[in-house]
Order: sequence, then C-alpha cells, then structure tokens
Amino acid sequence: MTTPPPPRRHRRAVGQLLLGLVPVLVVGLVVLGVLAAQLPGARAPLATATATASATVSADDGAPAGRVVTVSFRDEEGRERTGELLLRRPVNAPSGAALTVRYDPDNDSDPVPVHADGDAAAAAVADLAFGLVAVLLVLVVVTGATVVRLLGRPRLRRRPPTRATATHVVSRQGLVLRSWLELTTPAGLRWLPVHWAAELDRLPPGGEITVHGDAGRDRLVLPVIGGTELWPSGRLRNRAPRGDLRPTGVDPAAADMGLARQARADGVLPFLAPVLGLLWAYVSEGGVGGFLVATALAAAVLFWLPQLLGSDPRSTRV
Repeated sequence: MTTPPPPRRHRRAVGQLLLGLVPVLVVGLVVLGVLAAQLPGARAPLATATATASATVSADDGAPAGRVVTVSFRDEEGRERTGELLLRRPVNAPSGAALTVRYDPDNDSDPVPVHADGDAAAAAVADLAFGLVAVLLVLVVVTGATVVRLLGRPRLRRRPPTRATATHVVSRQGLVLRSWLELTTPAGLRWLPVHWAAELDRLPPGGEITVHGDAGRDRLVLPVIGGTELWPSGRLRNRAPRGDLRPTGVDPAAADMGLARQARADGVLPFLAPVLGLLWAYVSEGGVGGFLVATALAAAVLFWLPQLLGSDPRSTRV
C-alpha cells in the first residue's frame, strides 16, 4: 500500500491573516512615529521650567477662551515677576488664589510663561504619552492574536485523524459573513468556523471528511477536505451560530478567490471608523489630530478583525 500524500496546507488562511495584520502594523507604526516626533516639542517647555515659586492669581484674562490666568510671584532672586499660566480648559480662578508654579529661571520675558500641574502643556504631554501607550497596546494585541493563530493552527495536524460528516453553511451577522462546517459527531451537532477555501463550495451536504482531533470533545480541530487543510477561525460550538444561518449551494467547479476579492468584501467595515474617531476625539478632547489618529487606527483594526474571524470573500453576493 502506498502512503497517501499529506494534505495541502491552507495557504489562503495564512494570506488572509497577513492581509489583516499588515495595515494595522503600517498605520500603527506611522502613528507611533508621529506621536513620538511630537513628544520632545511638547515636553520642551516643561523641561526648562526648573524653578518653582508660590504664586498668587492677579487676574483671569479670559482669553483665549478663558484659559489664560495671570499670576504674580517672586523669583529666586527676590524680584517681583508676572507670569501667564495657560490652562487646558476655562477655569474660574479668583483673584488672590494661591498656587505653586514652575518657570524657566533664564527667561526674562514679561510676562514669563509659568506651568502648574494639569495645565495645557502637561495635558499635551499626557495625551501624547497615553496615545503612544494605547497604540502600542493595539499593536501588541493585534500582532499577538495573529501570531498565535499562525503558529497554533499548524500544530493541530499532529492530532489523530478521524472521519466525520460535514455540511458547509454560512452565517451573516451584521456586515460579516463567515463560513462554518456543521459536523455530525457522536456527541451531537457541532459548528466550526473556518477560513474559506474553494473546497468548501465543492463539499456536498453531509459529505465525509477527515478531522484531526475529536470534534465531540476538543475545542479546536483541523478538518481536511479534498486533500486540503481548512484552518478553524474559532472554537467548536455546540450551539448554532448567531445571525442568519443558511446552507450554501454546491459548486463542483468552484475556484479559489484571490485576496483582492477578500479585501473588497471586507472593505465596508472600515467606513465606520470616522464614527469611532469622532467619539474618541470628543471623549479625549483630542481635537482634529486625535480624530485623525483614532480614525486611521480604527479603520485598520476594523479591517483586521474580519480576517481573524475568517470572513467569507463572497459577502458581496451571498
């Protein structure tokens, strides 16, 4: 007896995962570069403010937008100085109120810029630092989830092969269409989400397939259809998927679909990114810059998520 050839690897699933990861990495690294370039300039005024003094509010100028407060203080040499404190938002600062300020002892301008905890300069630095941490966190989570999928799925082929009957079904939930295998097991029906491959469209309902792993017990299994591995895009479920679930037609001549078709099918979700960008800009008071950064990053993540979920490239016509 001749040994059957090993199943072909699911290269399309690898390509789909990388298709989603690359835009997140590109956008994230660009945003990191922009934020990191702005950080030294934002910190410069605070870095030179090395002297501290006890100051008294002498006037609330009310401009711009009531954020400039004039204070008076004595510097290190005992000279009476006037300083201007720029706040992030308008604050009612009554005349005579005491506060501690920091200033540049080498700056002889009148009034001299002064700083206090929570002022506009400190808030700008805090916003940039938070943005750097948030973008790094997104990159770590997205990259980590993708790498775990890329390294973990090939290990499933080590599990012992079994036989099972399967039917290809699709579920639509919102804008995302996913392919599933409805598996008949001794423990009952199981549903496994999988990355799409042409072999799925050639599978007749109730067709017999090979499964690496126990579909009745394991949380992950690796199905093989027509000599090709199909990577699971999620864990086995003992309940039917949510959304509109329907069987697919059988097409014995089904051919592979390129990743360009995949990108077009999943290019709808990123159009929701401006809504998230507006929400972020409103909550963080980040202005136009915060809106643009949040929108770009949200668009990349919204494109990556369907690739991780194994979206079906035929969503434009199913």
